[in-house]
Amino acid sequence: MQAAIKPPPRLRARPWAGTEGDGRGREPGAPRPGGSRTAPAARVKMSGEEILMCAVQLGKNFCLYFADDDGLECDAFCKERILHRVLRNVNSQLLVVRPDLNMAAFEDVTDQEMKSGHGMHFNIHCYKTTTPSAAGLPVAFSIKIEDKNYYMCCEKEHGEMIVRFKEGEVPKEIPGESNVIFFKKTFTSYSARAFKFEYSLERGMFLAFEEEGCLRKLILKKLSREDEVDETMKISF
Repeated sequence: MQAAIKPPPRLRARPWAGTEGDGRGREPGAPRPGGSRTAPAARVKMSGEEILMCAVQLGKNFCLYFADDDGLECDAFCKERILHRVLRNVNSQLLVVRPDLNMAAFEDVTDQEMKSGHGMHFNIHCYKTTTPSAAGLPVAFSIKIEDKNYYMCCEKEHGEMIVRFKEGEVPKEIPGESNVIFFKKTFTSYSARAFKFEYSLERGMFLAFEEEGCLRKLILKKLSREDEVDETMKISF
């Protein structure tokens, strides 16, 4: 589509989807009832590199101009959907949260205990991000216990990263870096139904378990090398 006006510097013209009208008598580009024209973002590839473009101007003939968005803040997250799951380790034990002890551990659970679901049915919040990468799907974890909501986060204590569960809600939008975000990755290429979760603020650190007495406590653990396969990090739904 040829623009009727000359775009300002750094602007690129792209046809706005829906320029043929919507079949309901509205003209192309006209606002919907109760709303206004939307100005979507778009992703284009140039020389193999994906660049985020933001709509900045609607010209004549409904030609929408886009500009390189150099000013977007990196790693902004917006909640997209929520999964409801139990989390199992390599031994098929379930992750159980105990707020009174401020900890979580993988435990053997009976069918009756699982039905009651006390401290073991998680909400996995999946996020969209402004900077998609090979890091994985951004997720956060929360759980409801005795009418109280808790979210998983990581904090440094005495020089060591600790997994905590704090009372509160997982935010719908996260404008920047956050200690509640983990990147969900496939555990291995041949274990597509199992996953590992990398802490977003400490690359190479993953959710895992370590034996502490009779407990298999949830911890953050660092891989010694990128291609290492550590079964303590394997988590399935």
